[in-house]
Amino acid sequence: MAGGSTYHHGSLHQVLIDVSLDLIAEHGLEGFSLATAAKAAGVSVAAPYRHFTNKAALLGAIARTGYAQLGEALREAADRHPDDPVEALLELGSAYVGFVIDQPALASVMFSVRGRAPESDAGLAALGVLGDVLARLEAAGRLAVPLDTALRATWSLVHGLAVLHTGGMRTISEEDAPLLRKQVLRPLLDGMLRR
Repeated sequence: MAGGSTYHHGSLHQVLIDVSLDLIAEHGLEGFSLATAAKAAGVSVAAPYRHFTNKAALLGAIARTGYAQLGEALREAADRHPDDPVEALLELGSAYVGFVIDQPALASVMFSVRGRAPESDAGLAALGVLGDVLARLEAAGRLAVPLDTALRATWSLVHGLAVLHTGGMRTISEEDAPLLRKQVLRPLLDGMLRR
């Protein structure tokens, strides 16, 4: 989207989010500013301030957008196994890894508070999907650890796999198929479960 005029009346808020993600993908968070976003959107340097008070506000909006997308992806994954919370957990873990791998620029904003306030409510809402699946396992007497511990451990595990992969470490395989992700996740997540 970068380059040329991309702004159309009434859509500058979303255009700024889109061009900002393009810029972050290309230059990283350090190489991104409201001025470069304005230039990429084809608007004056002052125009973004009608929608965002500063760079931190724009990054916050990007993070909220990402958390909403992540939450939806996790809900869809968990819903594939409504009667089997173990399989739902594996599907959810694979979806999380896939989301971060597929959208590294977005994830870099979502999972770092550099230059922005934490979007705690939006992040917790997305992770609430994981919490719901783990709560189903707890209700069935399947969790071998406290729910809060399971939530932190599961999130750390899937996030760690995703970050290793986006950093160029082939932790799963070259093709990173969802089935292979689940094969890696299963023995790690099984450690928290009772038979």
